[in-house]
Amino acid sequence: MEVSVFRCNNQNLRCGILSYGMLLMILIQFGLDAVKGDNTVIGTDNDISHIGDDCQVTPVIHVLQYPGCVPKPIPSFACVGRCASYIQVSGSKIWQMERSCMCCQESGEREAAVSLFCPKVKHGERKFKKVLTKAPLECMCRPCTSIEESGIVPQEIAGYSDEGPPNNHFRRIALQ
Repeated sequence: MEVSVFRCNNQNLRCGILSYGMLLMILIQFGLDAVKGDNTVIGTDNDISHIGDDCQVTPVIHVLQYPGCVPKPIPSFACVGRCASYIQVSGSKIWQMERSCMCCQESGEREAAVSLFCPKVKHGERKFKKVLTKAPLECMCRPCTSIEESGIVPQEIAGYSDEGPPNNHFRRIALQ
């Protein structure tokens, strides 16, 4: 397909009509929308919102850490993949653009209690600390939301451990 670049001067009606015509021609050529005779644009069956979605629960090794305790790697899960994001001309207001940003996120959580060995505790305190951790139950493409950076913990993507599937120590909790 040949792409032409053209420049329009302000207050140039002829150029404005050309721009509108080229926009409609591009929409028709890509098959994103169909044009009715009254110059309104209606959507077709071409739904581009899910092209390329690949969002899955993936086994990972999550290293649990607590001050004064020995870090403990445990088998866990993470949401890994890609989701479609796009921008397109609005079907009802062709002078506006519609944006859709989707991210691979959890839908539901698992929770597990894990004991960490803490050799440098004060006299009389327990040498094992029980900590709670969470992991995704399922993953899906959902609208992106901002997450506090402090809540993001890096994890290494890994294969299944020799101990079997990493969900042996997780229990289901309510879906969100």
